[in-house]
Amino acid sequence: MTNDLLGIINLGTEEGLFPELTGHRNLAAVPFSGRYRLIDFTLTNMITQGIDQVGIFTLDKYRSLMDHVGSGKEWDLDRSQGGLHIFPPALKPDGEAYLGDLANFSMHREHFVRSKQAYVVITGSNVLTTIDYQNMLEHHKSMGADITLAYTEHEQKCGYCRPIRLGENDRVVGIGERGFSPDDEHAYTETIVMSKNLFLRLVDEATSKGEYDLLDGVILPQLHRLHVHGYHYTGKMQVIHSVLSYYNESMRLLRQEGIIYDFPHIYTKIKHEPPTRYLKGSKVNEALVANGCKISGEVQNSILFRGVVISEHARVKNSIILSKSIIEEGAVVENAILDKEVVVKRGQVIRGTVDEPIVIRKRTTV
Repeated sequence: MTNDLLGIINLGTEEGLFPELTGHRNLAAVPFSGRYRLIDFTLTNMITQGIDQVGIFTLDKYRSLMDHVGSGKEWDLDRSQGGLHIFPPALKPDGEAYLGDLANFSMHREHFVRSKQAYVVITGSNVLTTIDYQNMLEHHKSMGADITLAYTEHEQKCGYCRPIRLGENDRVVGIGERGFSPDDEHAYTETIVMSKNLFLRLVDEATSKGEYDLLDGVILPQLHRLHVHGYHYTGKMQVIHSVLSYYNESMRLLRQEGIIYDFPHIYTKIKHEPPTRYLKGSKVNEALVANGCKISGEVQNSILFRGVVISEHARVKNSIILSKSIIEEGAVVENAILDKEVVVKRGQVIRGTVDEPIVIRKRTTV
C-alpha cells in the first residue's frame, strides 16, 4: 500500500493535562487498556493505512515516550526511507518555556521539506479515533478544499473538546473554545489534512507574525480566506484529558464500548511476559487482565496491567492498576487508579468514588 500522506502526531496541545498521571511522562505515553500507551492507537491507525513516515513533535517529559516507541520497529517504522522521527520541543533561549506547536514545526521545517509526501495529516494522541486518513484525503481532493478538518457527533460533555460549526456544503465557519456539550452539533476531532506546501507557507507566515499556536495562528485566520472543509467521521471517539475521563473511558472498555474493539490489531512495544496465574481462591469477574499477573484475591470490574500481584483476601473493584503494582493480603482498592509499581500494604484500604477516583502516584507505598 502506498500513501501520499506524511503523518504528524502533534503533542504540543496536550500540556498540563491531569498531572496525577503525567507528572513524569507526557500524555502520549500514559498507559491505557491494560497493555498499551495512548500513542499506540494513533500510530496503529496511521501505519495500517500505509503511512510510512511519521513525525512525533514532543512537548516535555518524553523519555518514557522514546523508551516506548524506540526505533518504531513494532510499527514497521524502523526503515532507512521514511520511518519514525521524534522531535524535541522548541524552547525559548533560556530553555524554560515551550514556544508552541508552530515553533516546533518551524524549528524542524527540514523534516517536511525532505519528505516525499505531498500532503500532511496532523493529529494528536489523546483523541482516539479510527479515522480513515486515506478516505479523508480523497474527500479533501474531491471537494477542492485547502484545509480539511475532521468532525464527529459526541454524546457526552467534554471539557477538552471544541465545538465546530459548519455552513453550506460542510464549509467550516467556526471553531469554539474548549468545552463541548451534547447541545453542540459537532465536535472537532483535532485531525487536519492539507497539502504540505500550503502547510509550510502558513506556518512561515504565522511564525513571522509571532504566532505560536496551530489552531489560533493558522487554522482560525483562514476560515474566511481559504476553503476550510469539514470531513464527517462517523466512528467512535474516546477523549482522554483528565483523571475522570481517563477513568471513565477505561471503564467503557470493560463494557466492550471502547475504540479498542474497532482495531483488528493494535501494535505496541513487545514485552515477553508469562501468562497470568489465577491461583486457588481467586475470583475474577468482568476484568481486563494483561499478561504476567498473579491473582490470589478478588478482582471485579477492573483493569490490571502487566505484572500486577493481587494477594490472598485482597479485593480490587472498579479500579485501574498499572504495571507491577502489588496489592498485599487483605488490602482493599476501590474506585482508584494506581500508577506503576505502587504497593498497597497488608490490610490497607484505598476507596474513592466513581465521580472522584483516587490516584496513587508511581512507586508509592500505602
